[in-house]
Amino acid sequence: MSFKVYVPAAQHDYTDASLARLRSLLDDSVNEFKLPGLQAGILEPGKQALLAASGTVDLEHRGEAIGNHSSFRIGSSTKMFVAALVCRLAERGLLSLDDRIDTWFPEYPESANICVQDLLNQSSGIKESLFTDAGMMAVSVLDSKKRWQAAEVMKILSKKSKPGVQTTRRFSYANDNYLLLGLIAESAGSASLASQLESEFFIPLGMHDTCLLPWADRLPNGTTPGYDEFIPFGPHLIGREQTSWDSLTFAAGAMSSSAHDLLLWLDALFHGRVVSEKSLAAMRTRLDARENGRDNNITGYGLGIAGYELDGFFLEGHPGGGFGGECFPFYESKSDTSYVVVYNVSRKDNPAGKEILKRMMGASDNPVGYQSCLTDSSQ
Repeated sequence: MSFKVYVPAAQHDYTDASLARLRSLLDDSVNEFKLPGLQAGILEPGKQALLAASGTVDLEHRGEAIGNHSSFRIGSSTKMFVAALVCRLAERGLLSLDDRIDTWFPEYPESANICVQDLLNQSSGIKESLFTDAGMMAVSVLDSKKRWQAAEVMKILSKKSKPGVQTTRRFSYANDNYLLLGLIAESAGSASLASQLESEFFIPLGMHDTCLLPWADRLPNGTTPGYDEFIPFGPHLIGREQTSWDSLTFAAGAMSSSAHDLLLWLDALFHGRVVSEKSLAAMRTRLDARENGRDNNITGYGLGIAGYELDGFFLEGHPGGGFGGECFPFYESKSDTSYVVVYNVSRKDNPAGKEILKRMMGASDNPVGYQSCLTDSSQ
């Protein structure tokens, strides 16, 4: 499938009232949820993106202001991009989703019983160890400028991993799956993951605020510093010069992006401009993921695309969080509308992203009385 640069059709803007409403929502949310900085965006059919930002790079609100093109760590939202890349490689015949992973990792436990698709939809039986390994976590805390190599990390984990053989494929989320997929993509595509994502997606789509960290040379101002409250002995400020967490995360969650760019991505992905119709259908074919123990709004999981139920809305995309950022990029098919919320703090059970998203969509039980930011936008 050839990737053509997308040129949007003639569009009309949102009204000033809609933009003011979104900005007010973000200003209120920065204070309510104690966020450093925040971005959000909405993209309806036939319109330009409605974008707004609030806050600064620091919790004290003394640093530089957040703008519409500030780039934030987006965590596991990275998985959408990695899954789409693997599907494109499969379309070119460079791999098959049915390939057993012992082709690349013969030493990995049960690799002859795990195929590429099992990694993509998190049904491999591999248990989470990438972010639970005490040794790697300690090294990453103590040496913030370490650059982990994904192959090195895989070898460490393969010695400890004991995936169960699954006769029935069931959803069980593990970041290790996407670490392996990143290495498979590098081998099949004969180039680094960072360069493939850039040449396949970021450049053609005009995503100038986006890169795979820690390789942030293409970002004019680097990624926005973020505060993380998951890592032991925290909270930690993860600055632009630190590399340990980004390089450890790799294909499982090391991208940095903006609400602007993520709207471009969602619009292109769900309108068939990223992968073939067949591949997109496969990405949207979901395993049951209810009661998953991580985010119970995730009700199904496809190939890097989650089904997400939020107060009566059914959304598709992939939430992300950790290492100084949280991200909620989703597409709602009934209205053909994309929504993104992203900010530079990561906290356990943080309600901010979901609440802001609900208010943007005009949820009926909105506790503070916000109406949809789209109200009267077509007038």
